Amino acid sequence: MTVQTASAKSTASKPYHHGDLRGELLLAAREMLEESNIAALSLRQVAKRVGVSHTAPYRHFPDKESLLAGIASVGMGELAAEMAEAVKLHPGDPAAQLGDAGQRYVQLALKHPQSTQLMFSGILPCQDIYPELDELSDRAFDGLKLIIEEGQSGGVFKQGDLEVLALSAWSTIHGLSLLLISGKLGEVVSTSIEAGPLTSAVTGMLLEGLLS
Repeated sequence: MTVQTASAKSTASKPYHHGDLRGELLLAAREMLEESNIAALSLRQVAKRVGVSHTAPYRHFPDKESLLAGIASVGMGELAAEMAEAVKLHPGDPAAQLGDAGQRYVQLALKHPQSTQLMFSGILPCQDIYPELDELSDRAFDGLKLIIEEGQSGGVFKQGDLEVLALSAWSTIHGLSLLLISGKLGEVVSTSIEAGPLTSAVTGMLLEGLLS
C-alpha cells in the first residue's frame, strides 16, 4: 500500500486549475484588495482564496507587482467601457455624454476605492513593462477625448487644445472621486450632499467652462 505524505495530500487537494485561472485570480485579488489594502495582499493568500496551490498563480503573475498591474488593468478596462457606454447611451449629445461619463467615473471609484487608488497612485512606476495596462489606460483617456472632440466638431464645446481640455475634465472628476473615497469630504465642506447630486453639480460647472 502506498503511503501518501501530508505534503502530497495537500497538493492533491488543490489540483491545477484548468479554467480561466488568471481571471479568477484577478477577481479574488481585487476583492481582497478592497477588503484590506495593498500591503496585506499576497499571491499566496490569493491562491488560498481561489483554492489552488500556492505555486499556481506564478504561472500568470511572476510577482506581486505584476498582480497589482493586472488589477489596475481590470479597473482601466472597466473605466474605458463606462466611457464608451456613456457615448452609446447619448448619441449626438456630447454634453450629456460628458455628464454621464462623470457619474460613471465616480460610481466606479466608489465601488472599488482601493483599486482606484492603485490605478493612479504611481505604485506601478514602470507601466511600459505592462503593455495591457498601458493600452487600457490610453483607451480610457481616448474615450474622454472622443467626447470632447465630437463636442468641438459639433460646435457644442469651445475650441482649444484637445489634450488640455480632456485632462482638465479628467482632473476635475478624478479629484472629486478621490475626495469622496477618502471619506474626508465632510471635513472640507459643512453641507451634507450625496455623491450623485454632488457629481452632477461638479460636472455642470465643468460643462459651463467647456460650452462654446
